[in-house]
Amino acid sequence: METEKRINWGISRDLQADVRLEPNACKLYVMDISLGCPFQCIYCLFSPLELMVYKIKNPGYQGDVLPLKLDRFLERKEFPPVVYLSYASDPLGNSTLINNTIRVLEKLFSHHVHILLITKGIFTEELLKVIRIRPDLMEVQVGVTNSGDRRNNIIEPGAPSYKKRMENLKRLAAVKGLRSLVVRLDPLFPGIDDIEENIKRVIGDASDLGVNRAVMSYLVLTPGMRENLRANEFTRGAAEALVEKTPTISEQELYSYPFDEKIKKFIHFDEICQENGIKMSVCGCKEHRFKETRFGWTCFPFFTKEKREELSANSPFKLDTSHLKCHELNIEN
Repeated sequence: METEKRINWGISRDLQADVRLEPNACKLYVMDISLGCPFQCIYCLFSPLELMVYKIKNPGYQGDVLPLKLDRFLERKEFPPVVYLSYASDPLGNSTLINNTIRVLEKLFSHHVHILLITKGIFTEELLKVIRIRPDLMEVQVGVTNSGDRRNNIIEPGAPSYKKRMENLKRLAAVKGLRSLVVRLDPLFPGIDDIEENIKRVIGDASDLGVNRAVMSYLVLTPGMRENLRANEFTRGAAEALVEKTPTISEQELYSYPFDEKIKKFIHFDEICQENGIKMSVCGCKEHRFKETRFGWTCFPFFTKEKREELSANSPFKLDTSHLKCHELNIEN
């Protein structure tokens, strides 16, 4: 029981979807729509943890993706100024989750809540119709790390194809007044995703569709997950490249690609982005040392230290800015 006092197990307690503070999610208020995720990405750190805890408390649980109940959330009267959808799942994982996400957005919009939505799922016309109600409150990031079907089928086996995710970007780019639209290349598997040909394809295709922002971040894993990837022939080389203990917001023992190699790669990737009219950022929560570089390191530029302070000014929910003390600068040529 002592462990439960220290760790926010979130959705595992009662299968109620509700807003909660998650320190490891860039110290944001988050909300999950499901227990488990249909996309089954092999690198996910968070969904397996929620599943493990729920199974301990419910031994008969077989691992199915369970939509969370919305009762408590819909009864809520007060909200933080920003909510992140979603931390340990994908809000657009299947049709049931999409319909529930629509209900969540309608409720959040009615309280003027800003929303960070990160997904690999499909934006249906019904969902887009709701987003068009308050596009000024929406920061949308679509995860598209690699254009290759083989890679995506192995690493993100339940997620939509590259083509369908690019169609998402096309639909979203047509939404007038959308606060921000980002293509997210995260996580990059060394030797699989970070090759020049792939970066040029993803960035070029996104740019052609009207996207002008990109976020990139390298794979970060626990020692146990790294060993699991070593057992897979396709991901073995990437796993063996994760040799450096990496300082992250979670302060766990996590390993990633060597920092000096990341810097070299990202300097080149930033050049590719600039050639395509795209502004690139990296993730400072997954790699604290980026805060000492000239890269933009908040992976959702809308929520800078200044913006968090502005949004918190008239809210009973204060957004933490302690990890955003360094000034952000863009990489220079």
